Amino acid sequence: MSEIISFGHCSCRNADAESGTENKAQRRLGVDIYGVDTERDASSDCALLLYEIRFARDSKFKIHRGIVAAVHLEQFSSGKILPLELPDSGQIEEHLHNLEVNKIQSGAISALYADPCCVLESLGENEKQRPADVEIFPEEGIRCRVWKVGNHTMLKKVQAVLDKKSLILVHGRSLYEGMLRYRDACREANKEYTGRESFNYAAIALSNIDDFNTEYGMTIEPVISTCSLPEFRDLPLLLGKLGEFFNVNGEELEPVCESVSMHVQRALKDPENPADLVLYPGGKHIYTLQLRSRKHLQETEFDEKQLRADSSAMLYQRLILNHILEVSPEDLHNSEVFYVPGHMLNACEQASETEDCVAFFAPGPSISQVRDIAWDDIQVPGGLIRCNPLFPSGVVNFSVRD
Repeated sequence: MSEIISFGHCSCRNADAESGTENKAQRRLGVDIYGVDTERDASSDCALLLYEIRFARDSKFKIHRGIVAAVHLEQFSSGKILPLELPDSGQIEEHLHNLEVNKIQSGAISALYADPCCVLESLGENEKQRPADVEIFPEEGIRCRVWKVGNHTMLKKVQAVLDKKSLILVHGRSLYEGMLRYRDACREANKEYTGRESFNYAAIALSNIDDFNTEYGMTIEPVISTCSLPEFRDLPLLLGKLGEFFNVNGEELEPVCESVSMHVQRALKDPENPADLVLYPGGKHIYTLQLRSRKHLQETEFDEKQLRADSSAMLYQRLILNHILEVSPEDLHNSEVFYVPGHMLNACEQASETEDCVAFFAPGPSISQVRDIAWDDIQVPGGLIRCNPLFPSGVVNFSVRD
């Protein structure tokens, strides 16, 4: 994977002392990191950060653990960083501007790694026996604690566990791409750069895939793709092609966007017979599709990685776009062709106002399927999943000054 090195000096960021609050935990808002330390100088007081996030729900709770480390920025083509988000060009420009002005990475970048034995979590337990350096409550029922770790041996062990693993970038791709552009601009301005400057690194929250379950930790939302391809506008032809692999059911409803959105959510989350794909072309009709048996899929030319689960969003997208509609690989990665709106309601409104047909893919892939991506380094189109941040935004600020 991409190289992990030590952070430089870190300091806790406190709330304004005039706020009057006596709750120490409430006043300690985060950590400011002042660059990286490539040589582990004796004056540095931090190598990396450990964090724990406790989620409480209905008298039950789950503790999710991870580390925040300085990770060398790599182009996605290297295979060391595998992105599963579509970038937002406007956000990239905004992040780039903020980096140029403030020289600070302010935002959460989250990535997953595969460690089925949970070695890193075990290594960090000793360090977390002391009080946390930062403790905040970003939302009701959520507590985040952060520990600064200056143990050089710990850093070496972290590097050994993550060596040769790919990181799956699940949140913060636009910020990451903004940092790539900022890095390139700094390299152009500093012709004799060494590659060890702070602007060559990002502070990334690394989380173990095997530290999650379906209720806590990484939240995977349904994939919403507003497809502007001509094939999606010719609805009879589209349904005819999909009918070879899916059972198709059409239903008439009132053309009210909010009711359409609610219908889509019910269809995708039906506990007994959930839809694998929902199509809404605008107007009074909506179509729910269930994928047929695995045996039927064996007749197509899929390899085993693609056939591991019948309920894989990756399988649907490859099936529909690559095999049925013969979409080119270039178009698969074109964010102008596949726009991912923020909410179902936005997508339904767009379908009502334009000629686009909105395709709602089933929620997924599951944690186990994301794990398969990490193990096999499968290159998949962006936009398949949308994750909430694994680490609260604003807790860590990382200086990228050269």
